[in-house]
Amino acid sequence: MKSIIIFFCSIFFFSFNLTETDNFTIENGKVIWQKVYETDLTNENLIGRIKTSGQFENISENEESLTAKINQLSMDFKGYGVSEMSTPMYVSRSYVKTFVLIQFKEKRYRVTLKNIKFVQKYEDALTKEGQTTDIELYALKKRNTEFKSNFLNKPSKIMDFTFQKATDFNGVAEEGKW
Repeated sequence: MKSIIIFFCSIFFFSFNLTETDNFTIENGKVIWQKVYETDLTNENLIGRIKTSGQFENISENEESLTAKINQLSMDFKGYGVSEMSTPMYVSRSYVKTFVLIQFKEKRYRVTLKNIKFVQKYEDALTKEGQTTDIELYALKKRNTEFKSNFLNKPSKIMDFTFQKATDFNGVAEEGKW
């Protein structure tokens, strides 16, 4: 009886880990990245920092949210602490382009990245420059219901590190006098 309980608990724990990790989740067969940040900034100051960050294009805003696109975000595997040779090629040799939704609430904001795609930086033996591939090809299995274990190793951690760096506006220094 005890072994049956342990078996079912391990199955539950294992399946939970395969559907949500490193701020990545699976929603309707698509990979999304989502993170909530606490902030002391006003919405106006936060929007100002987003606009001047240089990361976002086609910014559209209202009182409750902001939408934008990221078109050429390089994954910061070096900042994460690994070499290009130990990073999967689709991470190190591609830009990421994605849709961005930033929602505002009092003292916090939530960033959601959807429609995440890899765009090949340069031509090599396997791919052509500019070739676009959905993240789901590399990240999901079982009819897009579970994460692949190799995605959960380095790629998701490098991407999470890079996405957090690009979307955390709390530590951005104010412009100095010149």
